[in-house]
Amino acid sequence: AAGARRKQQDPEAAMFLGGAVTPTGVVVRLKTPDDATLTVETTQGSAEIKLADLAGGASRRYLDGKISARRVPAYAPLVVGPREEDFPAAVTDGKGGAWVTYVSHVARGPVAAEAYKEKPDSFKSLVPEGGGDQVELVRHDADGGIPKAPVPITGRGRDVWRPAIITDAQGKVVVVWSELKDGNWDLFTATYDPNTATVAEPKRLTTDAGADTEPVLASAQGKVIVAWQAWRNGQADIFVAPLDEPSQAINVSNHPANEWSPALASGPSGVYLAFDSYRNGNYDVFITRLPERGGASPELIALADSTKFEARPHVAVDLQGRAWVAYEERDDNWGKDFGKLDGAVQGKGNSLYHSSAVRVRVLDGARVLETADPVASLSDPDEQKFNSLPRLAVDRAGRPWLLYRHRQEFIFGLAPVMFAGGAWVEYATALVGNAWTPPQPLPRSDGLIDNRPGLVARPDGGLLAYYSTDGRLHHQVESRPELAIKYSTHLGTPPWALNNELFVASLDAPRNAAEARPLGPPARSEPAPPAHANEAADVARVRAHRIEAGGKTYRLLRGEFHRHTDISFDGGGDGSLEDLWRYALDAGRLDWIGNGDHDNGGGREYTWWLTQKTTDLYHTPPAFVPMFTYERSVQYPGGHRNVMFPYRGVRILPRLVDEKGVKTDVKGVDEDAQLLYAYLNELGGICAAHTTATGMGTDWRAHDPKVEPIVEIYQGMRDSYEHLGAPRVARSPTEAAGGWKPLGMIWNALALQYRLGFQSSSDHVSTHMSYAVALAENSTRESIFEAFQKRHCYAATDNIVLDVRSGDHLMGDEFESEGPVALKVFAQGTGPIKRVDIIKDFLYVYSTEPAKDRVSFTWTDNETRTVPVSWYYVRVVQEDGEIAWGSPIWVRRPSQPVP
Repeated sequence: AAGARRKQQDPEAAMFLGGAVTPTGVVVRLKTPDDATLTVETTQGSAEIKLADLAGGASRRYLDGKISARRVPAYAPLVVGPREEDFPAAVTDGKGGAWVTYVSHVARGPVAAEAYKEKPDSFKSLVPEGGGDQVELVRHDADGGIPKAPVPITGRGRDVWRPAIITDAQGKVVVVWSELKDGNWDLFTATYDPNTATVAEPKRLTTDAGADTEPVLASAQGKVIVAWQAWRNGQADIFVAPLDEPSQAINVSNHPANEWSPALASGPSGVYLAFDSYRNGNYDVFITRLPERGGASPELIALADSTKFEARPHVAVDLQGRAWVAYEERDDNWGKDFGKLDGAVQGKGNSLYHSSAVRVRVLDGARVLETADPVASLSDPDEQKFNSLPRLAVDRAGRPWLLYRHRQEFIFGLAPVMFAGGAWVEYATALVGNAWTPPQPLPRSDGLIDNRPGLVARPDGGLLAYYSTDGRLHHQVESRPELAIKYSTHLGTPPWALNNELFVASLDAPRNAAEARPLGPPARSEPAPPAHANEAADVARVRAHRIEAGGKTYRLLRGEFHRHTDISFDGGGDGSLEDLWRYALDAGRLDWIGNGDHDNGGGREYTWWLTQKTTDLYHTPPAFVPMFTYERSVQYPGGHRNVMFPYRGVRILPRLVDEKGVKTDVKGVDEDAQLLYAYLNELGGICAAHTTATGMGTDWRAHDPKVEPIVEIYQGMRDSYEHLGAPRVARSPTEAAGGWKPLGMIWNALALQYRLGFQSSSDHVSTHMSYAVALAENSTRESIFEAFQKRHCYAATDNIVLDVRSGDHLMGDEFESEGPVALKVFAQGTGPIKRVDIIKDFLYVYSTEPAKDRVSFTWTDNETRTVPVSWYYVRVVQEDGEIAWGSPIWVRRPSQPVP
């Protein structure tokens, strides 16, 4: 109830709050008859739980609803230890067990902030050499014994992504993975022969420029088939080929839009390939039955093609040859305008993780059929929401099983969340008749959203599920100040260390169950109108604009570097790491982006590694150029700052704080900020303060113009911080999101003669209404970084073109001038422009109201300048309220010292 009230009263709370209570419980292993009774004694009373009442799988409540009990599958550890084990894929071993492949990562361990305070040159230790991955293989025996030692498929120190596994006609285990080699992500394969216990030398399957990733495998007529996502010329398609003839690959999707998430399955009716595509301006799921060798090009069937987000399909084929496809469904206008507007959280679109549901459809011949809602039997409303990443399997009896991720816990301010982050747990259900059994949670499956179990049918009709967990709910974390301080000042693994390990759960087949049946043809949903009907043309106009100045040509590259995922402790409403890349590439149509997760995941090396790795994986220049970034959060007056590097490999810098907060010397100097500036100077990075007039902001006590050249003037999640009374700036403490610290207004920094260019970004939840536009010479990481380093940038809430020059000088430049200063201004909006302001030294010195979407003029400042330096910037406001802020230009009087 308190949470519900906060949601009504506080727009920011609506972005963060999850359920009303936090679940606390235990898993009890019992060797008793099914008719036994379990007595639970608590300080509030006792409850008698008859195990027979739980046989159906549904949860039941006792002690006036204070206790909830349910049966869960038996489970056991598969691979545990000091390494990070993740991304399992499994295939039957033909003997009731399974072969499981996965990625093993070795971390380097924590580093304390104090280690750098006196020795700036030691920052170089934050640039580790090489990678840290290895593809491994382990056998899980049918007798349930402890698995034998893993078999290395690759050497250590690799850079790999998501392996796939299958057995070939000779009984050999085939593993395929994506690996960064010679600057390119390509597919590799190796086989393991169980008879000789040997691993063949890995073979490279692809060599084309562009990332080849997300491999999936199936077999047909004794041949292994591989499908994958192939990035070519800045755009992704789904390719398929015989594993032994990769040069015979065909482009199955063959469309200018991006295609994602290939899924393969074979059965009596052939091999089926499913994927999702952005070809209709939103994600839709397609499926095709692959032709036999030499056949015609496959025909695509739209399995789910409404205006909703329908993506990440997984496919399984039953004994009748029907293809069952599970996929994830989210809101219409996914990733379009959403954030804080007029004091409320709203928009023309929806955020990335505003809702999430799992759906299952069936392709029976040429018919597409619907199935029941998989979570309809759950009585808890919270368990029916935020369900993602579905996986399908068909057991030996031909019964479909569905597994999915559920957001189990995300209550901002709760100790486990604040230290480890929101938690997702795997649930499993089977289709009996036309209804799904009550979903059961898989013990020790807690972790991030994007966790995709490997599924293998058991000989007795059940299922084996192999999954990773980092134990974020398993560990007991106390909210004590000394732990918070220790966590803030160290990098890597704190005492409650999260570590990915592999577990296996055994799912029992429903007894005397009716044959699985779909319901019938799916109903067509009412299409939602697009949030931006002219967006393609608006983006094209921005990308086509060129600025000729000083003998150089600049282009406008739209992006941001303050966007979170579930890797952040407070990212339970932001979606997965893959969601960030999908948003940037498709819904946002961005030219670049940087991940803004807090310390790339609390300073953990593993989540930093995942972020760095995917930043390289989706690097498809010149179409899309992601940057290496993270958020470093220090409360007011130190200030949150977003860090950017133009190259991969720099570890996160820990904070320098004590029990009172940011460390300061006797003169009040912010020692933590000075440490950050030294780190950036040494390693060639920059940073930008954000939400500067909030509790996350700063009073501007620290600044280094070389490494802090820009500031976040506006944020879609909260407000603008230009100056009191400016557009989208909070008008009172009660209206401000994130706290009220007016000393942090950006005009105060300008009063201190700080040189700061302007950019805007999203932070949490908000989408499609905060852009940092770089004036770059080329679409490269180096050019984007240099643009922000030189303050050649502007902030915008929409796809607005803004071009401000003074002679050959761009926005952000500083120069000397004897005579009058002339500003040449060009702006083109996405709608009629209401007002253009030129602001000089805190005064509105010129305004025009063009009432049209295009304006071009030259304004000359004829005032005699008496101060050593003056600054000017341009702000454009459209009639619909969309804004662009140009970075200031600083003009010095000749022979005047720089303040």
